[in-house]
Amino acid sequence: MAQKQATSPWVWVFLFLLLLSFVAFIMFLDQKIVSSGAGNSREKVESGSENKPTIDFYSVLPKRKVEIPISEEDRAAIENPSINKEAVDRSILQVGSFQSTDEADSLKAQLAFLGLEARIKSAVVNDETWHRVQLGPFASETSLSRAKNLLIENKIKYMQRSLPQ
Repeated sequence: MAQKQATSPWVWVFLFLLLLSFVAFIMFLDQKIVSSGAGNSREKVESGSENKPTIDFYSVLPKRKVEIPISEEDRAAIENPSINKEAVDRSILQVGSFQSTDEADSLKAQLAFLGLEARIKSAVVNDETWHRVQLGPFASETSLSRAKNLLIENKIKYMQRSLPQ
């Protein structure tokens, strides 16, 4: 049988001293970095405060006037917000059509969590009752776009329809 060779205690003492000197070196570097970093930041703060310009924007900004070029078409739309309002008022988004009222109510609740107010309209098609979940009519193009974006973000399919006149 082979005997285990015993390691000399001097090897363990040498390894311990080597580890201890490594830890001491790391602590020395850390203290060096901290002391050099604190000195630089104080110098920057002291030197930076002398060179900073003082701007009183409360008195400067009211004197400024910015001209934004606007096309005639956009200017007409701004001055007369009723342009395209009729087209927006007549459009709705249909997000589902179900034979079960429970499914329609479930989708309506899901839309409510998104901040959209849906309504359910029932219709008879080929002697079957269908429950349509609809959004709208919308007061502005912005609210219509917002509703479309929310539906797309939440992966809900929709169909834009026009209200009958």
